[in-house]
Amino acid sequence: MKLDVPTLFVAVTLLSLLTAVWVCVMAWGQPSREALWAWGAALLSFFAGNLLFALQGHAPDPLPLISGNLACAASLALMQLALWRFQLRKGLGLRGLLPLALVPLFGLLFANQQRVLLGLFTLLFVVQIGLILGALLDPAQKQHGRGRYILLITFGAVELMLLARLLAVVLGWERVGSGVELDQWQAMVFIATLAAVISVTLGFVYMIMERAELRNFELAMKDMLTGLSNRRAISDQLHAAVARAQRQGQLLSVLMMDIDHFKRINDSYGHQAGDRVLHGIAQTLSSRLRAQDQIGRFGGEEFLVVLPDTGLDGALILAEALRAAVEATPTQWGVHSIAATISIGVRGGVVTGADTADGLVGAADAAMYQAKAAGRNRVEQSSR
Repeated sequence: MKLDVPTLFVAVTLLSLLTAVWVCVMAWGQPSREALWAWGAALLSFFAGNLLFALQGHAPDPLPLISGNLACAASLALMQLALWRFQLRKGLGLRGLLPLALVPLFGLLFANQQRVLLGLFTLLFVVQIGLILGALLDPAQKQHGRGRYILLITFGAVELMLLARLLAVVLGWERVGSGVELDQWQAMVFIATLAAVISVTLGFVYMIMERAELRNFELAMKDMLTGLSNRRAISDQLHAAVARAQRQGQLLSVLMMDIDHFKRINDSYGHQAGDRVLHGIAQTLSSRLRAQDQIGRFGGEEFLVVLPDTGLDGALILAEALRAAVEATPTQWGVHSIAATISIGVRGGVVTGADTADGLVGAADAAMYQAKAAGRNRVEQSSR
């Protein structure tokens, strides 16, 4: 079956324009520095590049070739910028902008050598996509989600195609001429371009959606002041831990802790200082727990700690270490060093079928109030 190359060219060109419009519609209302705006601009630049390529044979050579490749280089630079913004990096810098200067420079130096120009432009695109792949694979970035894998696979495939094209140019296999070449090889290139435009755009939009879903989940399950799990999340974690301990006959301990005289801190230094104390104590506690332990803000100044595979003796040792750490770590607030202490109640041991999450919390809470009654800044164990 023969493919109609001009029709495919028009389809790719119009699709890039339509996709750019829809991406800009999705970005509408967001700040101009948002990643989606840069991606929409990249698609518009790709559309402009196609229009310029269509002028080959109708405008003096090699102007359409140079201007079209400049637009394509700008498109890749804008995609790189969109990814940088998504990753909350700074601007592209010289590495990202250099290809835009090299395209017209190559055009001036090799104006009458189309094969050389084609090879140099292809090499530039290989470098640009290499930078995009490097950003997607950067171990310093938090990487997750299927959108990233779509981008990796698509840009990786395009990189391999460009490397094959570069090899073909060097070996003299690539046809160089004016206008849209009416052959099946050119048709396959347009089909691949069509698939790439759709895939990278879907991948990038999906990556943004995944981040939004993650942020919504964190808003629903995290306490924004301390960065710990909120009451709902730590309660869910406790219920899961109790069910697991009951099934497997494991030990489980629960710590309930409360900041002593927290109202005095708010009254003496203000609520902002109180918030800083809460955050500081939360960090002190969480930094001294094991990877499998779970901690959450249970109430105003109360924290709940869940200790899987931990008996009463181990829980008491850890509770005393946490108490001492908080006492030894005052919070700096301006010129003030605000000292704070905590009282801790402990309920630990084997979890039976009669135990419930609410029962464990109630027992630890009662022990915490015993610690308060006994003078505060101490650890007490549950009698239940």
